[in-house]
Amino acid sequence: MSRELLSAHSLFTEKQMHQIVSKSLGLRCADGWQVIACDRRPASAGLVGFLGDHARVTLHVKCNGLVKKIRLFVKTMPAANPPKAQLIDRNFYFKREAMALRLAEEMRGADGPNPWTVRAYLCNDRMIVMPDLATQGYRTLPYNETLSLPHALIAAAALARFHAAFANYIAARTARDEIPYNFLQEHGDIMTEPTFCDSPWMRAAAKLSYNLLKTHSNKFEQYPQNLEALLTQRYLEACATLSEHENTLNVILHKDMWINNIMFKYDGNVPTNALLIDFQCLRYGPPAFDLMVFLYLTTEREFREQHEEEIIHHYFTIFSATLEEKTKVGLKDMKYNMEELVQWCERSRMFGMFEALGIFPFVLMEPLAAQQTFDDADTFVRYCEEDRSAPVLAHCRRDPDYLRRQLHVTEEFIERYIMQHSTSSHTVTT
Repeated sequence: MSRELLSAHSLFTEKQMHQIVSKSLGLRCADGWQVIACDRRPASAGLVGFLGDHARVTLHVKCNGLVKKIRLFVKTMPAANPPKAQLIDRNFYFKREAMALRLAEEMRGADGPNPWTVRAYLCNDRMIVMPDLATQGYRTLPYNETLSLPHALIAAAALARFHAAFANYIAARTARDEIPYNFLQEHGDIMTEPTFCDSPWMRAAAKLSYNLLKTHSNKFEQYPQNLEALLTQRYLEACATLSEHENTLNVILHKDMWINNIMFKYDGNVPTNALLIDFQCLRYGPPAFDLMVFLYLTTEREFREQHEEEIIHHYFTIFSATLEEKTKVGLKDMKYNMEELVQWCERSRMFGMFEALGIFPFVLMEPLAAQQTFDDADTFVRYCEEDRSAPVLAHCRRDPDYLRRQLHVTEEFIERYIMQHSTSSHTVTT
């Protein structure tokens, strides 16, 4: 992997370097320190994340006669793909993550023995800078791996602490201002949904699902003749379910908990904590949506059938234990309890499945192949908004696991939401 020596000023302004060094080393700007070298290398071979360029940067800082290394993980706007940069700007992805990280600071998400996220050194609408968590013993699992039960329970606990911290934040803001706190009233301008709605991206997802089934499913002949239209309708219905709902708890949702966005720490081979990273796809709604997205992105059907109930119960146990007393009172008045959570999990299952169907083609592809396929400025719009079937089906022929993960969820979606709810005479207008 290549490494580039460069001036720190080519990456950061003077003010930004002061902020990074001060937060990392605990130094006041008046203290004597100097950045004497800087090196940068790609965060990994291939596409490590879809909505930005990712690098590992090391600042060599001289302080009190000693040279200290500050190891950073840096996410920036795409440099070589203008259509992707425009997509990110247009849909506020960096602004959402910057807002989430600032909120996490207020909610003390990086504090305590079991933090649920990382403390950012710098976050704005062009750049996110945080410590390289590998130096703290955290790591992600391989992009195509599914979670064991210990990993799933640890990750669900982190998600529970995230949601509980926000519920506590709502209660504190409401008590402080003496009026119910409305998160969307304050941040709704950047929380618009660009893709998980009636969008070209969503319709391209339906087209891909149809072509995947037609090519590879031995159940295809059992399905209705107007299958692509039915998929489009059901995908739209799934997207519409994720919103703020009255008379229940609503929180900020990570909504993108695939395997690369969860980092684990270990004692030997046993996971002891998980951190949630990458909040660019933030949404707002009932917590169960995050749970269902998480389960469908990181586990397989047999695992869910065996362990889903245990994971949901564990989530709620940690969630309840993390709540402050004034928050508990509000949730009791709202009748938000384990039974309510289970009901919402079933209501949000449809969205969780569609989220997996929508992003699996991107995130389960081998990273170098994904970079060549989905990070090419010449084909970016076509594969995002028109039809991504050709490159995805070509990769399915090379990678049986890539095909299997997508095919199984697609067939489950049809089993649950088309075959059980539609007939061959069902008419759909698209």
